[in-house]
Amino acid sequence: MDAKSLGRALGLIELIVVTIMTAIRKHGADVFAVVSDEKLRELTNQFVDGWVAAGKAMSNLFRLNVGGGNRTTEKVVVAGDYKWSNPNINSQLFPWRRRQGKRTVELVDMTQHGFAPGSIYTFSDALAVLVKLGLEQPVYEDGLLFGEQHPEKQREQPIMFPHEPVVVGGGPDVVYLWSAADVRELGLSWAGDRWSSGVLVAGVR
Repeated sequence: MDAKSLGRALGLIELIVVTIMTAIRKHGADVFAVVSDEKLRELTNQFVDGWVAAGKAMSNLFRLNVGGGNRTTEKVVVAGDYKWSNPNINSQLFPWRRRQGKRTVELVDMTQHGFAPGSIYTFSDALAVLVKLGLEQPVYEDGLLFGEQHPEKQREQPIMFPHEPVVVGGGPDVVYLWSAADVRELGLSWAGDRWSSGVLVAGVR
């Protein structure tokens, strides 16, 4: 554990102790004394599980600076600094639609939503999970901006952006970020395909 992580962990412990002491002063120690050790362990485990779940959710939130100006699809792809990018991701097929402000992308781990490790899911499955989580369907610009502004994330796990599919070469495709032998690539994936549950799904908050 590095110094920064250790500092945050110690800060969390201090917060827990202060919160418990505040509760004791407010309600009295007897409230805690009547709770059995077994029940305390159960409550503690529930707290830790909830904290871990919240931490994982927060670690999968990414801000995108949409910006403005005269950006084009080609410029954003170049700024992504990929080793390889699909040549069909261009202004003709994926015209850059100017937007302003910031967006928040949440990466969803499908293994946490009913898809066992090693199983597969479909485009419809991905959209259904986004709806369940209250997330919006991304646009293809989100995928290109994500690759540019958060380049290291795709080295950990591939990411599929289930935006409205774009017809490329006769088939509907979506933006797909992945890494092969630690080499970052920007590609397209057929929307009628099936993805491994290890592929993250991008939604928008």
